[in-house]
Amino acid sequence: MSEAAVFRAEQGETLRRMERASNYNRWLLDRAAPYLGERVLDVGAGIGTFSEQISDRRHVVALEPDPAFLPELRSRFAGRTNVEVVADELEGLDAGSLPAPFDTIVCFNVLEHIADDRAALARLYALLEPGGSLLALVPAHPAAFGSMDEVLGHERRYSKQVLAGRLEQAGLEVERLGHVNPVGLLGWFLAARIARSSQIPSGPLLLFDRCVPLLAALDRLRLPVGLSLWAVARRPC
Repeated sequence: MSEAAVFRAEQGETLRRMERASNYNRWLLDRAAPYLGERVLDVGAGIGTFSEQISDRRHVVALEPDPAFLPELRSRFAGRTNVEVVADELEGLDAGSLPAPFDTIVCFNVLEHIADDRAALARLYALLEPGGSLLALVPAHPAAFGSMDEVLGHERRYSKQVLAGRLEQAGLEVERLGHVNPVGLLGWFLAARIARSSQIPSGPLLLFDRCVPLLAALDRLRLPVGLSLWAVARRPC
């Protein structure tokens, strides 16, 4: 098997493990729900886990460039007239190639995979309607970069200051920006920097998922550490 095929297989397995983390996915949805409009672009939809969660009574465009995920993504939404699967790179899109503008763009664990994240954010800005929201989740703390980041194809992890700067450079107004999931950061550091794991371990992930209802309360404390950064940014009216 080629190196590229191995990489895609590992990514696919990671997506399926994350889909089984139902409490974690609900946690994401609850965080995003207050900002979701009626026309949503899900950037890097993968196998459609989050597109599925938000598709009720919304028109969703599930954008996924990786051909390895497209058969499962298309099968998942076959016959769903309110969900459109688009097989394209974000870099190749413009407002004329999609039912844009969107009132919401969801960009969860995507920006860290893109070499030119400044250009990507500029493109997302162009696809948003005035007043529309970009909801972004990215891995936090550059010092936590480790083996799993490499396997997952991450270009970087973000500091709060760098992400704020990127969003503002794109013309977006940052409404919310903070660290989330402080407990997950400890597990990530142990797996990626100490154990040098090449995958998200399924056992600890499922244990963490069971604890999410209790751990979610920590997000309200706005601690200066966390596995990820959560951002809400708007295109000015």
